Amino acid sequence: MTDRCAYCALAGEDAAEPFGGWIHRDEQWLVAPGEPATTMPGALRITSRRHYVDFADMAAAEAATFGPLCSVLDRALRATTDTECVHLVSTRDRIAHFHAWLYPRPAAHPLRGTEFLNAPQRGTPDIVESTARALRTHLSEYLLGSTH
Repeated sequence: MTDRCAYCALAGEDAAEPFGGWIHRDEQWLVAPGEPATTMPGALRITSRRHYVDFADMAAAEAATFGPLCSVLDRALRATTDTECVHLVSTRDRIAHFHAWLYPRPAAHPLRGTEFLNAPQRGTPDIVESTARALRTHLSEYLLGSTH
Protein backbone atom coordinates (compact mmCIF):
# COMPACT_ATOMS: atom_id res chain seq x y z
CA MET A 1 0.00 0.00 0.00
CA THR A 2 1.23 3.48 -0.80
CA ASP A 3 0.52 6.40 1.53
CA ARG A 4 -1.01 8.59 -1.17
CA CYS A 5 -3.10 6.11 -3.15
CA ALA A 6 -6.86 6.48 -2.64
CA TYR A 7 -7.50 3.00 -4.03
CA CYS A 8 -4.96 1.36 -1.74
CA ALA A 9 -6.94 2.83 1.15
CA LEU A 10 -9.97 0.81 -0.02
CA ALA A 11 -8.11 -2.44 0.68
CA GLY A 12 -7.42 -1.57 4.30
CA GLU A 13 -9.25 -3.34 7.11
CA ASP A 14 -10.69 -0.04 8.38
CA ALA A 15 -11.83 1.16 4.94
CA ALA A 16 -15.31 2.60 4.71
CA GLU A 17 -17.97 0.64 2.86
CA PRO A 18 -18.42 2.13 -0.64
CA PHE A 19 -21.73 3.61 -1.75
CA GLY A 20 -24.05 0.69 -2.45
CA GLY A 21 -21.78 -1.75 -0.59
CA TRP A 22 -19.23 -4.22 -1.88
CA ILE A 23 -20.40 -6.39 -4.76
CA HIS A 24 -17.47 -8.79 -4.35
CA ARG A 25 -14.20 -8.97 -2.40
CA ASP A 26 -11.49 -11.60 -2.55
CA GLU A 27 -7.71 -11.82 -2.14
CA GLN A 28 -7.00 -9.97 -5.39
CA TRP A 29 -10.04 -7.80 -6.19
CA LEU A 30 -12.54 -5.34 -4.77
CA VAL A 31 -15.72 -4.75 -6.78
CA ALA A 32 -18.02 -1.83 -6.01
CA PRO A 33 -20.77 0.07 -7.81
CA GLY A 34 -20.02 3.51 -9.19
CA GLU A 35 -21.23 6.70 -7.56
CA PRO A 36 -24.74 7.67 -8.75
CA ALA A 37 -23.70 11.19 -9.79
CA THR A 38 -21.10 9.92 -12.25
CA THR A 39 -22.06 6.40 -13.32
CA MET A 40 -25.18 4.61 -14.48
CA PRO A 41 -26.78 1.85 -12.41
CA GLY A 42 -24.88 -1.40 -12.79
CA ALA A 43 -21.52 0.21 -13.54
CA LEU A 44 -18.88 -1.63 -11.54
CA ARG A 45 -15.33 -0.67 -10.57
CA ILE A 46 -12.91 -3.58 -10.21
CA THR A 47 -9.92 -2.48 -8.14
CA SER A 48 -6.80 -4.51 -7.39
CA ARG A 49 -6.03 -4.93 -3.70
CA ARG A 50 -2.31 -4.75 -4.39
CA HIS A 51 -0.81 -1.50 -5.62
CA TYR A 52 0.35 -1.63 -9.24
CA VAL A 53 -0.72 0.24 -12.35
CA ASP A 54 -0.50 -1.79 -15.55
CA PHE A 55 -1.70 -5.17 -16.82
CA ALA A 56 1.98 -6.08 -17.29
CA ASP A 57 2.52 -5.68 -13.54
CA MET A 58 -0.13 -8.22 -12.52
CA ALA A 59 1.03 -11.12 -10.39
CA ALA A 60 0.14 -14.58 -11.67
CA ALA A 61 -2.88 -14.88 -9.36
CA GLU A 62 -4.21 -11.48 -10.47
CA ALA A 63 -3.76 -12.32 -14.14
CA ALA A 64 -5.39 -15.73 -13.65
CA THR A 65 -8.48 -14.31 -11.91
CA PHE A 66 -9.16 -11.02 -13.72
CA GLY A 67 -10.73 -12.54 -16.86
CA PRO A 68 -12.91 -15.04 -15.00
CA LEU A 69 -14.07 -12.30 -12.60
CA CYS A 70 -15.03 -10.05 -15.54
CA SER A 71 -16.92 -12.96 -17.11
CA VAL A 72 -18.86 -13.71 -13.93
CA LEU A 73 -19.71 -10.04 -13.41
CA ASP A 74 -20.78 -9.69 -17.06
CA ARG A 75 -23.17 -12.63 -16.67
CA ALA A 76 -24.52 -11.21 -13.41
CA LEU A 77 -25.14 -7.81 -15.00
CA ARG A 78 -27.03 -9.43 -17.87
CA ALA A 79 -29.09 -11.53 -15.43
CA THR A 80 -30.08 -8.66 -13.13
CA THR A 81 -30.38 -5.65 -15.46
CA ASP A 82 -31.54 -4.87 -18.99
CA THR A 83 -27.97 -5.20 -20.27
CA GLU A 84 -27.29 -6.02 -23.88
CA CYS A 85 -23.55 -5.26 -23.90
CA VAL A 86 -20.98 -4.81 -21.13
CA HIS A 87 -18.07 -2.49 -21.93
CA LEU A 88 -14.71 -2.94 -20.16
CA VAL A 89 -12.70 0.28 -19.69
CA SER A 90 -9.39 0.74 -17.88
CA THR A 91 -7.36 3.93 -18.32
CA ARG A 92 -5.58 4.44 -14.96
CA ASP A 93 -4.52 7.99 -15.92
CA ARG A 94 -6.29 9.85 -13.13
CA ILE A 95 -5.65 7.34 -10.33
CA ALA A 96 -2.42 5.39 -10.84
CA HIS A 97 -3.64 2.13 -9.32
CA PHE A 98 -4.95 -0.78 -11.37
CA HIS A 99 -8.70 -0.57 -11.76
CA ALA A 100 -11.18 -1.26 -14.51
CA TRP A 101 -14.81 -0.39 -15.07
CA LEU A 102 -17.64 -2.51 -16.42
CA TYR A 103 -20.30 -0.32 -18.02
CA PRO A 104 -23.53 -2.14 -18.88
CA ARG A 105 -25.34 -0.76 -21.92
CA PRO A 106 -29.10 -1.31 -21.78
CA ALA A 107 -30.65 -2.88 -24.86
CA ALA A 108 -32.85 0.16 -25.49
CA HIS A 109 -30.04 2.72 -25.14
CA PRO A 110 -29.77 4.71 -28.38
CA LEU A 111 -25.96 5.04 -28.31
CA ARG A 112 -23.37 2.36 -29.00
CA GLY A 113 -19.62 1.91 -28.44
CA THR A 114 -17.55 4.98 -27.61
CA GLU A 115 -20.56 7.27 -28.11
CA PHE A 116 -22.26 5.41 -25.26
CA LEU A 117 -19.13 5.52 -23.09
CA ASN A 118 -18.63 9.27 -23.71
CA ALA A 119 -22.23 10.20 -22.91
CA PRO A 120 -23.09 11.52 -19.43
CA GLN A 121 -23.83 8.61 -17.15
CA ARG A 122 -25.85 9.08 -14.01
CA GLY A 123 -28.07 7.10 -11.75
CA THR A 124 -30.09 7.75 -8.64
CA PRO A 125 -28.98 6.52 -5.23
CA ASP A 126 -32.05 4.27 -4.91
CA ILE A 127 -31.54 2.59 -8.29
CA VAL A 128 -27.78 2.16 -7.77
CA GLU A 129 -28.38 0.56 -4.36
CA SER A 130 -31.14 -1.74 -5.61
CA THR A 131 -28.99 -2.81 -8.58
CA ALA A 132 -26.06 -3.49 -6.23
CA ARG A 133 -28.34 -5.60 -3.99
CA ALA A 134 -29.59 -7.59 -6.97
CA LEU A 135 -26.03 -8.22 -8.17
CA ARG A 136 -24.88 -9.37 -4.72
CA THR A 137 -27.85 -11.70 -4.40
CA HIS A 138 -27.28 -13.16 -7.85
CA LEU A 139 -23.56 -13.66 -7.26
CA SER A 140 -23.97 -15.21 -3.83
CA GLU A 141 -26.75 -17.58 -4.91
CA TYR A 142 -25.54 -18.65 -8.32
CA LEU A 143 -21.95 -17.85 -9.18
CA LEU A 144 -19.35 -16.98 -6.57
CA GLY A 145 -20.67 -18.17 -3.24
CA SER A 146 -20.59 -15.68 -0.40
CA THR A 147 -19.42 -12.23 -1.48
CA HIS A 148 -19.18 -10.76 2.00
